[in-house]
Amino acid sequence: MSLPSLSGLRLGIALAVLAAGGAGYEYTRLLQARLAGATAAASQARQDADARDAVIARLTTQVREQDAQRAQLERTRGQVDARLASYQQQLRKLIDENQAIRAWADTALPDDVVRLHASPALVGADDYAQRLRDGDALHAAGDAPAQQR
Repeated sequence: MSLPSLSGLRLGIALAVLAAGGAGYEYTRLLQARLAGATAAASQARQDADARDAVIARLTTQVREQDAQRAQLERTRGQVDARLASYQQQLRKLIDENQAIRAWADTALPDDVVRLHASPALVGADDYAQRLRDGDALHAAGDAPAQQR
C-alpha cells in the first residue's frame, strides 16, 4: 500500500468514527429526551393517581358519615313514630272515656281548616308564592274574602 492511500484510509476511518460518534451522541440525546418525557408522564400519572385516591378517600369518608347520619335519622324517626303512637293512643283513650271530649271530637271542622287540610303541603316560600300566583291564597281563620261571606 502506498502512503497516500493509507492516510486516505485513516481519514476515512476517522470520518466514519466521527460520524458514528455524532450519530451515537444524537441517539443518546433522543433517548434522554424520551426518558425525560416518560419520566414526566409517569410523574403526572402518579399525581393523577394520588389525586384520584384522595377523592376516593374523601367520598368514602362522606359515605360513612352519611350512613351514620342515616342510621341516626332512622333511630330518631323510630322514636318519633313511637311517641306519635303513644299520643294517638292517649287521645283515643281520652275520647273513649270522656263524653265531652267525644262530643267535641265528633263536631265538624270549620271550612277554612278543611280547606287547609285538603290542600297540598307547602314545602317552602316558592310553593307559597306559586299558590298565590295560582289564586289559591291562604287566609287567616275567620278572615275569608268578601265574596265568600
